[in-house]
Amino acid sequence: MKEESQSSPERGRVILVIDDTECGRVATERLVFLGKAGFRADVYLIFCIEVEVPPVASHKKEVQIFTRMRLRASKFVDFYKDRLVEVGFQVRQVKIFFGSVAEEVLRLEKVLNPDFIIFGMKKKSFFERLLHGDPYREIIFETKSPVVVCKPGYERVEVDPDEIRCTKCLFQ
Repeated sequence: MKEESQSSPERGRVILVIDDTECGRVATERLVFLGKAGFRADVYLIFCIEVEVPPVASHKKEVQIFTRMRLRASKFVDFYKDRLVEVGFQVRQVKIFFGSVAEEVLRLEKVLNPDFIIFGMKKKSFFERLLHGDPYREIIFETKSPVVVCKPGYERVEVDPDEIRCTKCLFQ
């Protein structure tokens, strides 16, 4: 068994934070791209939504709200998990989390010591940050692990190598 672990290539550890927005899709697709390029890792998939239930909601209403959100989240998680497994990643843990995204990611980061954390993030206006805070900003600056931030709307396109050559390269 020891020989087996020595002959197999080393696997990384990645925390992938997704949600039900374009940001979550782009973050997953960037990791899928790395998988197609040969990167192998154990992925810890977290579906996070910053949510607060109004205090006036009854317990029954609160259960209904969270049940609907959990069902919706599980559809996204299943789809993204399948995408990651297709390209060779091992999804070690899946967690659907409602609450403070920053707290959960920072807690998991201390336990796992991942090679990097990847998530999607869009720029928030001043008022959005004032009202809801910016949990991803906290993750970026509080974590010790490298962080990959993916912007919504990114699509990789092929580039003609002649277009990116510098003048120095042309004379070689």
